[in-house]
Amino acid sequence: MTPRTIIKLSLALAGLLCFGAGIRWEQIGLRWTGIGLVLIAWFLRFWKEPVGRE
Repeated sequence: MTPRTIIKLSLALAGLLCFGAGIRWEQIGLRWTGIGLVLIAWFLRFWKEPVGRE
């Protein structure tokens, strides 16, 4: 697994946990934080590697 994949999975998992905790404790800020983390992980999916790097 590449470091980028680990970062994406970590962000997605943290986002889901924050979102779930926000729903559980009715905290709107925690919900939006979770949504933001999942969104960042999703955007990283489309980030291209620089040309020439292996």
